[in-house]
Amino acid sequence: MALTEDRNYETCGPCVVYEIEAGGADTLYKGALVNVGTDGYVKVAADVANEVCLGVMKKQHVADGSSHEKVPIETGLIWIPHSGAAQTDVGALFYATGDDTLADTASNVKAAGLCVGWKSGYLLIDFRQKTLGD
Repeated sequence: MALTEDRNYETCGPCVVYEIEAGGADTLYKGALVNVGTDGYVKVAADVANEVCLGVMKKQHVADGSSHEKVPIETGLIWIPHSGAAQTDVGALFYATGDDTLADTASNVKAAGLCVGWKSGYLLIDFRQKTLGD
């Protein structure tokens, strides 16, 4: 189920804000998980091959699909709503399969980040860490 309104979110520690151009016509809600597509434009997150989730929208933006305005995307350590969040999620990679959905598996999209903490109903995702290293 996709977002239909802005969603507040909480960060942990310093974050980075990227300014990247929005692509197709869509409403990118504040707090929405967003991907960069293979065309280099920002779009709502989905389980699409070769897309990368960068983080969340810092504020709402209505993209008209033609003017390609730059939009602010916040990345770093961010608390993301997740039903069933548990201690066992810590250390696992998570995938943005929708603008409001984190999953522990995906068919196509690359990992959004590493879960580094949890609290009831939320996972702390490190969007800077997208692989499990050696």
